[in-house]
Amino acid sequence: MLPQRTELPTLLKQPRTFAWQYRWALGILALGATADVVTTVINLLRYGPSVEVHLAQRIVCEVVGVTLGVPIAKVMQLAFVILVAAWWRPWCGVILSVCGILYACAAISNHFLLL
Repeated sequence: MLPQRTELPTLLKQPRTFAWQYRWALGILALGATADVVTTVINLLRYGPSVEVHLAQRIVCEVVGVTLGVPIAKVMQLAFVILVAAWWRPWCGVILSVCGILYACAAISNHFLLL
């Protein structure tokens, strides 16, 4: 079922090794996601959870509140991103980095209210 070249066993059995191997990509991912969390919380506190376009994040924010909901939803997103990236060893670092850059772009969009 798993492809021949995957990082899932490393991620699941040796998470420290995985974190060390992909430390730069995970750092980019963490920075982008953190910026996205901060700007999303600010906007949702200003305008309410109904402005959130990500359905799962909106539901979580409506259930537990914005200040808890945004970080909870982001952790769920990050877990999925890391699992998907680990699936393809040759692209793992690239996927993690690109997702971090996309999160940073989302933070910029949130900050300047571009969307």
